[in-house]
Amino acid sequence: MTSEELETIAMRGEEMPDGLDVPEQLLFLTMRELYSNFKNGVVNRERAKREKQRIMVAYGQLQNKNKVVEQHAEIQRRLQKNIGELYKCDCPNCRKLLNIFFGIDRQDIPEDARKLHAQNTRLCEMVRKRSERNAELATTIDRVRWALEKGDVERAREIINDHRNNRR
Repeated sequence: MTSEELETIAMRGEEMPDGLDVPEQLLFLTMRELYSNFKNGVVNRERAKREKQRIMVAYGQLQNKNKVVEQHAEIQRRLQKNIGELYKCDCPNCRKLLNIFFGIDRQDIPEDARKLHAQNTRLCEMVRKRSERNAELATTIDRVRWALEKGDVERAREIINDHRNNRR
């Protein structure tokens, strides 16, 4: 959809069309707001013209940046498809390419990826257990607070002792 078409739809106050990229969405919403402000007398004709010019310049710049980002993402996707082959190969050229792409040398890559995975699994398990203990402690604190609010100090002591015994 062209910027002129978006401007016309925005001028009429219609709903934003589906399928617009981010720069087009921003152009549409900005133009709709500008036209609304003009119709409601918030801005006069001269100011609206100046602001429209600035909006169109910013839209063009954002479109260009968006194209660069999309091209970069496409290059990244193509590289990712083939990068695994570089990790497997031991030749000096592949090592050099890895160094160029990622700033690493093939020698810096861990020998055994399973060790790395095992470490990650252990860390995840530790975090899970810590979260469970924190949840248990929070429940115990709530139960103790409830017992103390009822004035039942003995029950609060029992809850604390039960918690201590269960931790062992």
